[in-house]
Amino acid sequence: MEAEDSIIYSDIYRNAYFVLTGVLSVDDLIEYNGCVLPFEPYSTNEEIKEDIYNDIINHFIKTEEYEKCGDIKKIKDSVYNKINS
Repeated sequence: MEAEDSIIYSDIYRNAYFVLTGVLSVDDLIEYNGCVLPFEPYSTNEEIKEDIYNDIINHFIKTEEYEKCGDIKKIKDSVYNKINS
């Protein structure tokens, strides 16, 4: 992967983190940087596929941002524990 691609993916996953954790709304993100996300922008947490959550978590593991990783894992677990109950 080229350095430019790495930066783009980093931005995408950081945007996802901001939206999923409520730091920024999709509308705020659009104003901030155009809102590139790895899922449909106005999806509910339940509509996001488990693989997307795993990709976001894996990105933050690679970048050693473990707090972000944990935050996304909590959201994923709450969604999928509810769905599987």
